[in-house]
Amino acid sequence: MDIKPVLENFQANPFWRAFYADPIGTAFETEITFLLQHYHEIKITRQSEKKLACDFSMYLDLAYAHVTLSQDKLRIFQSVYSEVEKELEQPSLLIYLECDPEIELQRIRNRGRDVENSITIEYLQAINEQLEKILKERSCSHELLIIDSGLRDFAYDEGVKHVILEKINSKFTL
Repeated sequence: MDIKPVLENFQANPFWRAFYADPIGTAFETEITFLLQHYHEIKITRQSEKKLACDFSMYLDLAYAHVTLSQDKLRIFQSVYSEVEKELEQPSLLIYLECDPEIELQRIRNRGRDVENSITIEYLQAINEQLEKILKERSCSHELLIIDSGLRDFAYDEGVKHVILEKINSKFTL
């Protein structure tokens, strides 16, 4: 099966570094830019590819917006989100990599990006809770595969990676 990977280029967002220095002051432009970047990547890739797999999610964009934006800015974000969502197909499979915030934070620290030192467990917990709420609200829109990535570290374990890829592939061959 030919599936085109679409990888997030977070460094292309001119606000991502500024967000960590001033999350309150730069949240709106950061979240809107990520949303539009992701929308654009999906839209452009869909022009030439039937099947694609993204390492980002517009649902996650929505979760970040709920956590980081004021109510006024969130309403604007949701309006833009609704418009771009109309143009994109629902994913046939959504893979949720579930992970405890403590493990997420340790992995963030291990990758060694100094700019991310201000990330807290509380922030990660809030993002996770918001994402789970969004997934529950939209669960009838697509198939959801939940993988406990805290227990299954596929990034560094080839055996685990193989098992997870088999599980994902089986969803497409039913």
